[in-house]
Amino acid sequence: MPELPDVENFRRYFTAKSLHQRITDVNVLSADLRKCVSGPELTRRLKGRRFESTRRHGKHLFVRADREVWLHLHFGMTGSVHYFKGEQEAQPHTRVLFILAKDYRLAFADQRKFGEVGLVEDIDEFLKKRALGPDALDFDLAKFKGPLAKHRGALKSVLMHQQIIAGIGNIYADEILFRARVHPATKISALDERAAMKLFRAMRYILEKAIDCQADAKQMPKSWLLSHRRKGGKCPRCGRELRSSTISGRTAWFCPHCQKRAP
Repeated sequence: MPELPDVENFRRYFTAKSLHQRITDVNVLSADLRKCVSGPELTRRLKGRRFESTRRHGKHLFVRADREVWLHLHFGMTGSVHYFKGEQEAQPHTRVLFILAKDYRLAFADQRKFGEVGLVEDIDEFLKKRALGPDALDFDLAKFKGPLAKHRGALKSVLMHQQIIAGIGNIYADEILFRARVHPATKISALDERAAMKLFRAMRYILEKAIDCQADAKQMPKSWLLSHRRKGGKCPRCGRELRSSTISGRTAWFCPHCQKRAP
């Protein structure tokens, strides 16, 4: 599932490829992804405009189409964007196709159809209605400790709670906790000042490094948990076998030796 580093790279890709080109048409190939907007309205509001700027918040991407409206994209579990010349074939599972000037295309593809395509007039109001917390990369240490102090439960579930911290999903929550040497089931109340600082620094490092690696697992450090988090996988730090546990309905992978559970 695309998480903050993936969506940030989608944002950069969109910015590099598709800004300032006139939208000549919008081809809606699947109605399942449209939220609060019809296909004809999506076409009417965007046709003849240009994508002018981009903004990301958590796992959500916003693209300004004019002074009054933003295109909103949420990538669900399998969403992506792809820019190509007209004579090339669109990606499989393309759901919305933006036709641009000079016969270029921008495709929003989503195999499992859990993504969203919509129009937003006020991003801040949208974030408020969705009750989304601050973006994970907008925290400083003081702001990070504040939300933690107000919530109970396991750290893994809190890191993934979009109303507390927007942008972190299952994979990067595991990676952050592994780097901080914190067991995913550790209760927030068990964190002292030093552990909270380590967790914050781990969050910043993992997300920023993943962005630099273009959210590509093949480019990420071999010392990370990512390529080892499977049955029979070994801890890249100590070599012991990894374990998994279900926390708040999600599978957490961890090293029981390097990430000891607080008593």
